[in-house]
Amino acid sequence: MPWNDNSGGGGSGGPWGSGSGGGGNRNNNPWGRPGGQGNGGGGNNQQPPDLDELVERMQASIARMFGGGKGRRSGGGSGGGGGGKGGGLAGTLIVAGIVGFAIIIWPGRSVYTVEPEEAGVVLRFGNFVRTTEPGLHFKLPWPVETVELAQVTEVFTEEIGTTRGESEMLTRDENIVDIDFTVQWRVDLSNPEGIRNFVFNVRDQRGTVRAVGESAMREVVGTSDLQLIITTARAEVSQRARELMQSTLDEYDAGIQILQVNLQSAQPPEAVIDAFRDVDAAAQDAEAARLNATAYANRVIPEARGEAARLVQAAEAYRDSRVAEAQGEAERFVAVYQEYAAAPEVTRRRMFLETMEVVVGRSELIIIDQDGGAVPYLPLDQLGRQRGGGNQ
Repeated sequence: MPWNDNSGGGGSGGPWGSGSGGGGNRNNNPWGRPGGQGNGGGGNNQQPPDLDELVERMQASIARMFGGGKGRRSGGGSGGGGGGKGGGLAGTLIVAGIVGFAIIIWPGRSVYTVEPEEAGVVLRFGNFVRTTEPGLHFKLPWPVETVELAQVTEVFTEEIGTTRGESEMLTRDENIVDIDFTVQWRVDLSNPEGIRNFVFNVRDQRGTVRAVGESAMREVVGTSDLQLIITTARAEVSQRARELMQSTLDEYDAGIQILQVNLQSAQPPEAVIDAFRDVDAAAQDAEAARLNATAYANRVIPEARGEAARLVQAAEAYRDSRVAEAQGEAERFVAVYQEYAAAPEVTRRRMFLETMEVVVGRSELIIIDQDGGAVPYLPLDQLGRQRGGGNQ
């Protein structure tokens, strides 16, 4: 044993002090008692230590540690002995507690468990050392190393705009819009330093997300018109606000990832919402009238174009027919002239008879030859009517 000094001399024999004062006894055991005592003076026969003497020595050592050694030595007689026995039990309990803590409790604090939804942040004397994944891990006992557990997989939701001060924002066209939106976020696991930044760089993570979200939304709304915000640009406003929030938190090294910004409602303030609804209804009516006018134009213009094409085609047909008739009359006149030139007398008589047939055939005039004889006895007036009816 390291305290078993067998080299001789008058030095102390063990960790609890020397044995009985003979300088010639060089074979002291670890408990400081002479080996030959109680065994016929044999130098190499060591006896087990006396428990009371061991407790007294431990008490004396503890008293010296806390400055109570002199008072302990000043006691004498039987009273001092009784105090030594009573103090021996208390000292035994103290020593047992110290030993139990050193052997059982203190090493047990070197083991810790990280749940699946958590991440462990190990600190050594308050300084960051490492992060640990879910599972069972070891560390140096307290107070050398400590562990902080952070929720890293949970998705948090912040509702912003529930109060009037948060919801009312000024647009680019100097109107007020009432906005209610939610922000979904979690610890930034895409960055190796995300968990460390989340634990150390921001004291109030949820409050920071709310403040950054409101500021980003006010900036986006301030660069947009009211009509677009409450109608067609809602998705664009949400996307721009999310990107602005993420860039701001990255500048802070907050270790926070913004998953989504959802614009729940965007409308004018309640005091003027009726007027805005009237304006919106008027705009819808104007749009409906425009669409009706477009539909009427799409129906009427083709009809007019079709009618114009029909008139053009009718005029062209009338022109062609008149030209054809004129050409036919001219050709007929030329043919008659050629016949007249060949036999003028015959042609004149034939033309006279044809003309008289046409003229007289439509009248009721009866011409009687003077040599007719019995003609007056015929019902000539009836024959004229029948002939007239047949011509019709």
